[in-house]
Amino acid sequence: MVLEQGFAIKCFVCNSFHQADCADWFDNVTQHLVKCKPYQTKCRKVVQEVWIDDHWDVRYIRQCAIAGEVGRREGRECDEIYGTYNIRVRQCHCDNQDGCNSAPTLNTSLSILLPFLLSLLLYFRPYMSRLEL
Repeated sequence: MVLEQGFAIKCFVCNSFHQADCADWFDNVTQHLVKCKPYQTKCRKVVQEVWIDDHWDVRYIRQCAIAGEVGRREGRECDEIYGTYNIRVRQCHCDNQDGCNSAPTLNTSLSILLPFLLSLLLYFRPYMSRLEL
């Protein structure tokens, strides 16, 4: 049993309703990883939106999980769950590394930004050669 616990995944466990630094952008400096129980093999991030007083109240919940499908891109694609009236829920599951239920990483943003910048550079390259003196 001790050996099993040694391999348990570690997840962020918090709720933005009580802890503002649990929301996105997530502050992993103030939140600490929690070792999950051996039967909790995944991390989960839930984004819960509730319509209250003419606005959407958004809550972020991060926790260890027993079940849940790990989507493509290791939890960066979430399942939409439509509940009762005025409630929307997105949940993401991951199991690829400790702390995988944090906010989207910079690498994800760079994977979108770099091809865009490269295409701009290639597009303007003929014009840049004219600027040389």
